[in-house]
Amino acid sequence: MSSPTKLIDMDLPPVTTFVSLSNSPENNFSSVNSISEFRLPTYGANNPRVWFAQIEALFMARGMRSQATKYAYVVGLLPIEIAAEVWDLIDHVRDSEPYDKIKAAVIQRTSVSDEKRLQQLFGYMKQLAGP
Repeated sequence: MSSPTKLIDMDLPPVTTFVSLSNSPENNFSSVNSISEFRLPTYGANNPRVWFAQIEALFMARGMRSQATKYAYVVGLLPIEIAAEVWDLIDHVRDSEPYDKIKAAVIQRTSVSDEKRLQQLFGYMKQLAGP
């Protein structure tokens, strides 16, 4: 006989960690809410690397390891102009490592280059120094 745990989505935290020891309906309702309330930060256009670091920490805290699940969350959160930049990866989802591929593409295609950041820093320093 096969194990019933094989049917459980491994991205979901074990229900026993959220189930209250009390039989109170209020406690059970709040347990269900804690499972369903998973919010990720708004996409950070100024620094996509920081945004990905934030959401990866949240994925890790929730025990989400599936490339497909993480991919789905990211695609759902991307602003339309960023999604347009990586449309080739959204339109043709890769079976192998879709999250890693879309993450790399978003960072590569939308991040400000190191040279541009340095130019921005020098411009900011000039403003601070004054005339």
